[in-house]
Amino acid sequence: MARSAVVVDPEYLKHEPGEFHPERPERIRALLDLAEKLDKNRFQILPPKAASRSDVESCHGADYVKLVESTSKTNHYALDGDTITCRDSFGVGLLAVGGFLRLIDSIAAGESQNGFALVRPPGHHALKNRAMGFCLFNTIAIGAQHLKNAYDAKRVMIMDWDVHHGNGTQDSFYEDPSVLFISTHQFPYYPGTGAVNEVGLNAGEGYTINIPLPAGCGDAEYLRVFYDVVVPAAKKFAPEWILVSAGFDPHRRDPLGGMEVTEAGFAGMAGLLLELADRYTGGKIAFLLEGGYDLAALNHSVAAVLEVLQQNSGTMENAKSGGDRIEPLVHRILQVREKYR
Repeated sequence: MARSAVVVDPEYLKHEPGEFHPERPERIRALLDLAEKLDKNRFQILPPKAASRSDVESCHGADYVKLVESTSKTNHYALDGDTITCRDSFGVGLLAVGGFLRLIDSIAAGESQNGFALVRPPGHHALKNRAMGFCLFNTIAIGAQHLKNAYDAKRVMIMDWDVHHGNGTQDSFYEDPSVLFISTHQFPYYPGTGAVNEVGLNAGEGYTINIPLPAGCGDAEYLRVFYDVVVPAAKKFAPEWILVSAGFDPHRRDPLGGMEVTEAGFAGMAGLLLELADRYTGGKIAFLLEGGYDLAALNHSVAAVLEVLQQNSGTMENAKSGGDRIEPLVHRILQVREKYR
């Protein structure tokens, strides 16, 4: 079995949004410690390289990129109330994007079986011309665009299991039928988007699937919607690539979320996505770190997903019968989906 790739680097520590900010450098420090202990026969560490300006501008406006670059001249700059940069943040943002692109290229070349980019800052809230929710550049959206531009990918699936809705990613492909965007998220919650009836527009109608879960959902509820909504939609789409916005803030220990997912739940979701990748993409699946703000939960959950990348044994069959409390929600989502089957 080919090794899985892990992108991680001490350079990601240099983004400093300020004292007491949840998206702190210690998040990467905890994962650097994890990476050092990985079995080198099963995992390879890939050093990132910075993305080019043209890479970033595939999903962001040139003026916005210049704005973020200009913050390199000041110790702290608030792009919005939650998204603060320091002198190193622009460079680290380019390295976050570049790290994910490096992972994609490694998988595309057959050098890695699959992989996980452990980078920061996160990206899925970033809009074309606006920073938002700790995010500077929308790394996963840029990754999907890279697949389309560099590898002529016709069907890219993005699964976002962060506790917050990936509004920036949704906006990037809302009218694009070549990208299937699926999001599980706590609702109502920041950023306020991601209702069931947000399904895409024009040619992209039906290629956005939102699964807005009530607070308190755990492994059974998440696996229920994976089995009943995510997997059937993925099978119909038959993706050539799967990209995963893997936020670990749905964990029961996370200070920002209100969910009850455990390490086993994340492993279960990852296992189902690996099975889809094996069936449709030739195994081409790349995970990207988004949120996750309890250090122990982050470390243990990432470790659980990495184990699945090598073992493909994280599915939880017993979860099929769980999640009864969200039965009405699942029914409503399937009703909305009916016209796109």
